[in-house]
Amino acid sequence: RINKLTNTGLIFRVAFNFAPTWGYQDKNGSWSGMIGQIIREEVDFGGTATFLTPARLGLVDYIQLYTPNRVRFIFRQPPLSHISNLFTLPFSRSVWIGIAVFSCIGFVILYLSMAWEWQEVKDIPTDQKLWGDLEMKPAFGDNFLILIGAITQQGSAYEPRSVPARIVILMLLVFCLSLYAAYAANIVALLQSTSDCIKTVEDLMNSPLKIGVLDIVYNHYYLGSFEDPMRKEFYERRIKGQKNIWMSLEEGIHRVRNDLFAFHTDVTMGYGLVQSTFGEDEKCGFEEIDYLYVSDPQFAIRRKSPYREILRVGGLWLKETGLRQRYINILCNGKPLCNNQKKFVGVGTIECYAAYLTIGYGMILTFGILVLEIIWSKYSKIQVEKEKGEHTSIADEKPEDQADFNYD
Repeated sequence: RINKLTNTGLIFRVAFNFAPTWGYQDKNGSWSGMIGQIIREEVDFGGTATFLTPARLGLVDYIQLYTPNRVRFIFRQPPLSHISNLFTLPFSRSVWIGIAVFSCIGFVILYLSMAWEWQEVKDIPTDQKLWGDLEMKPAFGDNFLILIGAITQQGSAYEPRSVPARIVILMLLVFCLSLYAAYAANIVALLQSTSDCIKTVEDLMNSPLKIGVLDIVYNHYYLGSFEDPMRKEFYERRIKGQKNIWMSLEEGIHRVRNDLFAFHTDVTMGYGLVQSTFGEDEKCGFEEIDYLYVSDPQFAIRRKSPYREILRVGGLWLKETGLRQRYINILCNGKPLCNNQKKFVGVGTIECYAAYLTIGYGMILTFGILVLEIIWSKYSKIQVEKEKGEHTSIADEKPEDQADFNYD
């Protein structure tokens, strides 16, 4: 369309010749496609914008009539739970340190107050004790369980009798109640949040997102042509040799919609399909990552062409009159607008992964301690039996010694 507008008002007629590709250099040095036709003077100028690359600079000229046809990875930012552990995110590091310090201080004060209370109730007869009174001297584990019960809002069977112990328990419960409310509110908010940690090619390479590439000729040519370490490593790890990596536009956008997926495509084509197929609540969170790092495509023309100046002036006229920008706004689709309509986000296995992991580690630790206790119990019994055997042998030997002594 822009090409036709550029030719408007010219005194000659334009005949279009279609080529299968934009034009790339073969192994033998010859050029194919549209660039090859321009080099061989089969056509005067290219009707489709092409990337400005070092290999083409000395062979064709370019008209500064840019078209915003950008080719990038487009994806939706993954949920925060797929990137980080939600159970550690509600508070900052300093808050976690403060909680740990306060819990340690509360543990020490609770231990001292319970030890003092034990001195008061240990001589009270059992039938005169109240429910919840201490039955034995409090140990380290008893205080730890009371502290854990307060933090997890589960309580404990211990009922303080002395005033200091009651004050300590009350302050501990109030502290844990406020902490629990803030923690639960932040967890709910984080479940609805998305991550913003994928911003570069390196982030995308190390992310859990799967990769797909539009099956079009320039992707086959450019993606593996870079020699810088980052993009070369990305190509080797995430693209080269991967199964089902090349796909159609419809399949790629469908996977972006339903999976954790990044699709390398022309953003105008991709966002056009997004606008027509996605729901309003699905158009939020789109991000782009530029992998090619090339400038906007320009129109190529034969070197030293007599039409170069005419077309250049026509391009400037399009820009000055605003026709270029008008057709860009009509034909080129930008990133979908997000109206903040979000649907309900369910809690799945991934969101609860850390909780399951805690339960699993706890069961393993419990089983390990149980095995150690069984081993220790059997070892103690063996030692006791050995000591009994030694005492028995000594007792059996004593009468003989005494008999020998009496005989002598």
